[in-house]
Amino acid sequence: MACVGIIANPQSGKDIRRLVALASSFSNHEKVLILRRVLAGLEAAGAEEAWVFHDGDGLGAAAVEGFGERRSRPALKARLLPLPLRGDSEDTARAAALMREKGAACIVVLGGDGTSRAAARGCGRVPLVPLSTGTNNAFPQNWEGTVAGMGAGLFARRPRAFAAQVRRSKRLRIRLGGTVETALIDLAVVRGAYAGARAVWDVRRIEALFLTRCQPGGLGLSAIGASLDPIGPDDPEGLWVEFGAAGRRPGRGVLSPIAPGLVVAAPVLRSRRVGVGESVAYTATGERVLAFDGEREHVMAAGERFEATLDREGPRVVDVPAVLARAAARGALAKVLGNGRRPSR
Repeated sequence: MACVGIIANPQSGKDIRRLVALASSFSNHEKVLILRRVLAGLEAAGAEEAWVFHDGDGLGAAAVEGFGERRSRPALKARLLPLPLRGDSEDTARAAALMREKGAACIVVLGGDGTSRAAARGCGRVPLVPLSTGTNNAFPQNWEGTVAGMGAGLFARRPRAFAAQVRRSKRLRIRLGGTVETALIDLAVVRGAYAGARAVWDVRRIEALFLTRCQPGGLGLSAIGASLDPIGPDDPEGLWVEFGAAGRRPGRGVLSPIAPGLVVAAPVLRSRRVGVGESVAYTATGERVLAFDGEREHVMAAGERFEATLDREGPRVVDVPAVLARAAARGALAKVLGNGRRPSR
């Protein structure tokens, strides 16, 4: 059975950058509409089953209900995925793991970089279809929901036929004492001893930054790297950046759009490329907080150490435009018309 999982994060696109910058809020109503578009695309592509995360804000429930209301006998069975909720990112990780167990061929994820990171913890080898509904969207894509649903549905029907349209992402694997964390886009070392509002927006507090990719045209901390030394998602390298301390003259101020309407001159001291398989070690000289994919999570004491390695063991991602192009080339999108003929080219 061609099965697809769908996860929407009701909290994405609503952090402190609505106050400190000019970021707009991504409403839950719009997320429900996107979910319904994804379901419509899945059905059109021939997917048979969709497991939709039953989130605490009711986005999944509203989407499934709205999808069923407009169809007397839908070809796609859209079901809610029941899951005891904790109210944190582990809900997304556990939902992805359960969808994998239920046989999902791929998982559509609505959110920002942090939501994709959480889904990656649970999806295993099941590829993601990440859609942008966050603030920093360096990892998710700006694919329209209907189109993403079609691509996901086509892939779910014939995963082997579209194996070449799936790519493995880079990631950072961070060893902290006896624990291991991961980041898909960036790891930031922030001066201070508390996570606070979690989102990182004051570059004067950043001591170091490790990036898996930094492409011009995006927002967030990766925009600093893009202004220094652009690196694409498929390049075999990442970027390590060190910043000047407060009161210390930086090597240069690097103009970077780190949030909507917020352009800063980041006080960069130095930067260097790091190859896949290489590691960077860091020892805190004071109290620090580590931010993974733009969100502060781990408080470090003075003298605490971590080692971060760049690898290609990140989540697999379905390239939706490539799937649609491959399907068109194979004639998979051309249905037989009433006269018994396929449309001519």
